[in-house]
Amino acid sequence: MKKNKFTLGWFLISLLMAFAVTACDDEDDNVATVTFPEKQTIGGAASETKSLTFDAVADWTLTSSSTWCYFITEETPAAKAAEGVKEYSISGKAGKQTVTIGISDEGQDYDNTTVASITISMNGQEAVLAEVTRNATGRTLKLYKKGEGDAWVEIDKDEAIEAGYSNYITYKAVANFPFAATNRPEWLDIEGGALVGAANKEVEFGIKVVDGHPEFSKYEQTGNINFQDEEGKSIFTYPVNYKGMNPEAMSYTGPSQWNWNVSLDGHTFTQTSTGVSGTEESTSEYRNFVEYKVTALNDDFEPIFVEKYQEGSYKVSTDSEDEVDWMHMKKYDNGKVRITVDESSEERTGYVFVFPKALYEKIAEDAFGDNGLFEMNPETGTQELKYAYTENNLLMNFVQKDKKEQGTEEEEAFKVTYYDAMWNPVEAELTKVTEEDLVQNYKTELIYSMPLPDTKMGFSCDVLMEGENGSDWSFEVLQGGDKFEDSDEHSITCEDGKILTIYFANAYTLEQEIHIIIKDQNRENKKVLIITPKQ
Repeated sequence: MKKNKFTLGWFLISLLMAFAVTACDDEDDNVATVTFPEKQTIGGAASETKSLTFDAVADWTLTSSSTWCYFITEETPAAKAAEGVKEYSISGKAGKQTVTIGISDEGQDYDNTTVASITISMNGQEAVLAEVTRNATGRTLKLYKKGEGDAWVEIDKDEAIEAGYSNYITYKAVANFPFAATNRPEWLDIEGGALVGAANKEVEFGIKVVDGHPEFSKYEQTGNINFQDEEGKSIFTYPVNYKGMNPEAMSYTGPSQWNWNVSLDGHTFTQTSTGVSGTEESTSEYRNFVEYKVTALNDDFEPIFVEKYQEGSYKVSTDSEDEVDWMHMKKYDNGKVRITVDESSEERTGYVFVFPKALYEKIAEDAFGDNGLFEMNPETGTQELKYAYTENNLLMNFVQKDKKEQGTEEEEAFKVTYYDAMWNPVEAELTKVTEEDLVQNYKTELIYSMPLPDTKMGFSCDVLMEGENGSDWSFEVLQGGDKFEDSDEHSITCEDGKILTIYFANAYTLEQEIHIIIKDQNRENKKVLIITPKQ
């Protein structure tokens, strides 16, 4: 029985121990794993102060491993630190933080570098947040920026240098030791990819935000850049800032802005595009919407919708008197937008623009004013959309109309008729032009040629375009690359708004080709007729 009691007693003790161990394990499992900020490297000389910026996911405590590396706070400013009152541990709340680090000459040996570790603690866990290098004595590095008149001005060690958006901002560095730029932020681009300098030699360098990364370029950025010697005895750290992209600049990715048709029900978007060689034509079709991705400062941008109801006449969505409420843009995260169009019973033309907020506010004040969307065409005397905006801010220009089945009709280009010497009506034979240079230049495959007919009565050219000249289509005439000028001896006119009348008093006086370029209502080249000199 004693044995049984002994066994039973130990069994109960074992159960209690196992229970306790399990409870401890459960308690450990309940501790949330903390994601620590990436470790940083900071360098500076004795008596300097440096900034340390980090993002904490929980309440935190920082601790310095060396007495020459301390924290400067409102309670213990630099003045008190100079008197020997220093803080080696500070705490704060979760979120983005910037703390100031002081470096003293305590215990410093000549030409020797020393390193202190700054440890961060969160939720009972800790990691090294930064390594602070106290530079060896006698080593110097200076940076310069361009001031008035492009004169070089020395940058204070606590002053941030600025990175550009689309262009590099230039600086100059000089040190009494060989050095290289290291530990730069991932959003920072150094012109040429790297920076290396020889001792006592001035070296110029440029910095800007990296291209092709809107997740960086759209927003303000801060960080540090280090200039380090090859022996590892000195690290000079400078703060570097990026103010964000130009508040009036933007870019986008997605389909190009031209040659769109939208079905009357608003469900089918069709774009026709020409290949790089200019000889291949392709069609892309989108259902219900077309998607783009817009890059603008802080993702802050607004649409402006424009309806063209006749040549030189427009309605704008920012004008309270104009009802342009049938085009829509829905915003999503990270600059993604989708364009949709309402159903219509009749044909109409629309433009979808996007502007950064700063530029939008200027235009919205008066879209038809000096800072608005339009400019005057000096040749036609009519208003037209500003070229800069159609190139940089236009997402889509489209015609909403009845969708015809592809292949149901063959598009004709021109119909040229004249009277021969016997007064018989003749339809001219046109030759299809496939010369690659011309196709690429005019961006259309509908190019035809014909010799100038020998008739003193003139002849007519039906351009086979819907609507009338001036409102639905237009034409331009070039001769030898210059604008063709009418005279008493020759002229090309369109008096009835539909058919061109071409007149030459003497066909044999034509020495250079004449190119008649027909443009659609979007001023895009649609077709070209080349009249060649009579042989």
